[in-house]
Amino acid sequence: MTRFGKCLNISGCLLAYRGEETEVSGEDPFVCVECGKVLRFVESPAVMWRKYVMGLCLLGLVSGLGWVGVRVWQGGKKAEVDGEGLRRQAIISARETNGKSGEVVVETRAVDIVKLPVEEDVAAVTVPEKLAMDLSQKENQRVKDEVLRRVDLMPKVSNPKRDKLYAAVERARRMGMILRTPFGSGKSDLGVGTIAKMKEALEQPEVSDLRADPTAVFVVLGYADTNGDPEKNLVVSRMRAETVARAMRENCGMMNVIHSIGMGGSKLLDERNMEKNRIVEIWAVLP
Repeated sequence: MTRFGKCLNISGCLLAYRGEETEVSGEDPFVCVECGKVLRFVESPAVMWRKYVMGLCLLGLVSGLGWVGVRVWQGGKKAEVDGEGLRRQAIISARETNGKSGEVVVETRAVDIVKLPVEEDVAAVTVPEKLAMDLSQKENQRVKDEVLRRVDLMPKVSNPKRDKLYAAVERARRMGMILRTPFGSGKSDLGVGTIAKMKEALEQPEVSDLRADPTAVFVVLGYADTNGDPEKNLVVSRMRAETVARAMRENCGMMNVIHSIGMGGSKLLDERNMEKNRIVEIWAVLP
């Protein structure tokens, strides 16, 4: 018998943080496949959908009964936004036309159509003026040391994969940051405009030369600010790194080895303006 459950380990489990349900066979332990914590039982999607549909039907019935009982309704305003960003506003009025029958007539007339601005989703993707791959530079060496420390702490990665990543960074002959993109507070998704900017940056000549080297490894570092719970910041930073790594493979056509690492809360760029530390960096590593 198949069971469904949700993990409650929000601070240490990506499935719990996303609120995803886990399907467990009747013979398997009722635990999370990612963190191993005991799951909370939830009803199957089919049962949930039936309840949802029944709820909608009940809501429709109540709404219909409400309209039957209406006698006088004062005029009001209604605004809708369509897919093209147009706000269509109408004034709706109702009056009682037959006091005995309770018949109600509703009059609707459009009064204006207003064009709303379309929100841009393009983040300020930045690239260095010149790639600095020399590990004798203090910043590059500092990041290398921090990456090695974080690799040692990665709990969800198998030992062979972790050892391979550690060796690639530790033996690096050259290493440097090639791209940086910011994220909003608590956000871990990328807009289509931002992905397009990333693709453009990753196709610049210097980066293209690195991508052409089959030994080049790209390490995606996700950061969060230092506000709030450190464990949750670590989860958010890991989700950001995974999002960018996925976009590099699926949208930017990168065939190189790509590793994503959550670096947790940081004051990397600005100790006072925390929003500047909600970023993801892409580093090229030549072992």
